Amino acid sequence: MKRLLIRFCSVIFTIMVALSCYIPAFAAEKVLTVNSDAKVNVGDTIKFSLNLSDCTEEIIGFEMRIFYDSNYLQFNKDSLTFDKFQGVIYNQNLQNVIPMSWTNISNGADFSKKGLLVSAEFKVIKEGETEISEFITDMYGDDMTYLKSYKLTYDITVNDEVIVSDKPPVVNDDEDTLKQRQGEFINYDDGMGDNSPDHNGHRAIISTEVVDVTRYEQASSTPSGNTTLTIFVIIGIVVVVMAVIAVVIVKKRDDTRLSSDTYDNESQI
Repeated sequence: MKRLLIRFCSVIFTIMVALSCYIPAFAAEKVLTVNSDAKVNVGDTIKFSLNLSDCTEEIIGFEMRIFYDSNYLQFNKDSLTFDKFQGVIYNQNLQNVIPMSWTNISNGADFSKKGLLVSAEFKVIKEGETEISEFITDMYGDDMTYLKSYKLTYDITVNDEVIVSDKPPVVNDDEDTLKQRQGEFINYDDGMGDNSPDHNGHRAIISTEVVDVTRYEQASSTPSGNTTLTIFVIIGIVVVVMAVIAVVIVKKRDDTRLSSDTYDNESQI
């Protein structure tokens, strides 16, 4: 009986040791690493906040994009927040990218101190590694030239707890993005501008090949409605022009006929 009890305890101990090896591995499979900085669990809700500071002039316009991988993150379409901008044009219905643009030359935004540029929330749906990156095509100061003094950082909040703060953002370096979206604004790997006093040997994220493209085509949440409105306006203008031409022709014809009738009457007299 004693031997049987010892054997039973030995079997239980062996099973527990084996399970202890598998449990950590199973837990690790449910962790997602974001930007090599944040470790979050599947099912968590995370908020990515892009911040801007150290600007020597007010911002009067920008065009930018946030990129994410929908295999790992599910974007909450109602979560976009812009603390200092009114009337931002954006498209939240695309997959893996959120394009946005804004302009207001009469009411610029002050980012001399750290302020929220944009934030977005995501639900973690898969374990592994992924990135949330950004790419700024244009960002103008109140002197109508692209911004040169600035500092970009990002924060990640998980379930209302900040786990990453004031890190330089990841710049999307996909070659298609670099070629098709490059504007006058230069994205640097340290998130700082050329005239920022603290930058030190930063690297520009730019394409080796520049192509001529038309931008803003994705930054409208209702592109079909705008196209339809434009068509109606053009049709209306054409109709008005044709009506004016018709009136002129009829008037000239009537004037000619009246002149001819007057001449005939005078001849008969």
